[in-house]
Amino acid sequence: MRALIKRFLFWVGVLLSGTLILACIHYFLPLPFFPILDAMSIAVPWLMLANLLYLLLTFPMKTRVFWWPFSALVISLLSFGSVYGFSLNRAEESEDSFTLISYNTRGFNARGYYEPRNAGDHIVAFLEDKDPDIICIQEFNRTYLPPFKRFAYRLVTPATSGKSPQAIFSKFPIINSDLILFPNSGNSAIFADILRGGDTLRIYNIHLQSYQIPSRSFLFANKGRSFFNRLNKVALKHREQAAIVRDHIKASPYPVILAGDLNATPFSRPYRVLSKGMSDSFRRRGNGWGATYYLNQMLPYRIDVVLVSEGIEVLDHTNFDIRYSDHLPIQVTLKPLEE
Repeated sequence: MRALIKRFLFWVGVLLSGTLILACIHYFLPLPFFPILDAMSIAVPWLMLANLLYLLLTFPMKTRVFWWPFSALVISLLSFGSVYGFSLNRAEESEDSFTLISYNTRGFNARGYYEPRNAGDHIVAFLEDKDPDIICIQEFNRTYLPPFKRFAYRLVTPATSGKSPQAIFSKFPIINSDLILFPNSGNSAIFADILRGGDTLRIYNIHLQSYQIPSRSFLFANKGRSFFNRLNKVALKHREQAAIVRDHIKASPYPVILAGDLNATPFSRPYRVLSKGMSDSFRRRGNGWGATYYLNQMLPYRIDVVLVSEGIEVLDHTNFDIRYSDHLPIQVTLKPLEE
């Protein structure tokens, strides 16, 4: 019986550590099994936790299996960094600093998905209270334009584009802007070149492809093949859309701020593509799990980000736990660095 338990623990260790290491490899070198491995990024923090628990369980047994989860944890930390934010000191603001909020409002609850039914009004009140210098909204609702008249400059996805509306509201002049189309998708990105004092900054507001799972029953429809095909389709679109935005960023003549909803975790390939050469505001100044989305209202995930290029310093990052949308808003304080 003891030998059987040891054999069982051995294969559990192989499965847990091997899966986590495979996720790390896929992060740097994409493998062709798109649905399984791209979806695996969702499980990375839980795989890290499972390997840690397994490590603590097998350590007293003094077995060679101990080294498998230990190695997997070391490799994952080197690959992804910490999944928990530790920032004890908030950098001091200055006259050159400004604030930006990114928020997927899900249409300001126009379809009544959430309670209270007037959640959209609460979202407006929240944004008015925080009064940031720049707001990037994904899944905007054009009927809510009037409350944002206090912003002298704005960019909204054209209604004729057929894309999910996004908006950038700015207290600083917008001197150039455009829509970045994603082929065969209802999603897109927009950008605005903002003039602030003597600095010009390019702000990207991005919303990558949604998984659009209609219900839990869809997971098992057609013996799971429908869900499998959906994962494959969205994974391919994420890769394509991230590459389009990345190429656009490379051509930017100005320092870049990218804000928005990636519909992908920081352990995913799209995140790695977009964050290359950029600083993640949460990893620089965030605290806690940094959750911006709760799967089934329970499991926390960070799928909304603010990334900044060289030439921009992150002074502060704050997550707000307000449940007026399926996403939570984030606010950052930034400062252009003197050349």
